[in-house]
Amino acid sequence: MKRLSIAILALLGYLTVDAQTKKYTNHNEFSVITYGPAFLESGFGLHTFHGVQLHENIALGLNTGVDRYPVNNEGSKWFLPLSAKVNYVEFPDRKRSFFAGLDLGYSFAFLNKNLVESNLKYEYQGGLLVNPQLGWRFKFKNSAKYWSLATGYRYQHYSRKDTYTRPSASLPDTSIGYGTTQMDKKYDLHRFTLQVGFGF
Repeated sequence: MKRLSIAILALLGYLTVDAQTKKYTNHNEFSVITYGPAFLESGFGLHTFHGVQLHENIALGLNTGVDRYPVNNEGSKWFLPLSAKVNYVEFPDRKRSFFAGLDLGYSFAFLNKNLVESNLKYEYQGGLLVNPQLGWRFKFKNSAKYWSLATGYRYQHYSRKDTYTRPSASLPDTSIGYGTTQMDKKYDLHRFTLQVGFGF
């Protein structure tokens, strides 16, 4: 994750310099995040992409926003994603065009409240984010602005560090004496997404 963070920061520096010579582009999306077409345990996301046009078909930039994921028996979890994103538009000059996008980054978990009790503490940690998408964009008449409709797959990893002070009723065995026990619970969320957006 450290290398990924360094790569994202390097990309931010590159975009800051390159934006002076290349065209700026922006794309904002609202996402429904769910297990599948039945929309079980649906969450949502709000994302904004800021980048530069490397080529008339290709844009590279940074994507951020906020995500909410319902998780079985865990309630809702909130994340602040920060990712590098590349967008490909097949026919940028046409009224309608196929496009594809790929996000690769990290989601921060500090929006989730850590639990602290007398003998139990939860701490949430973020993790890897991957989000490929395919869709169509539709230009407004006589304008560079457009709206988009897309679908995709969203993978989100995060973990929760549980610290127990023994003896604790939260532990399966309360006879193991006094001390501190730490357990790391890892979560891998695999979600289907539907996205509607607006950009220029």
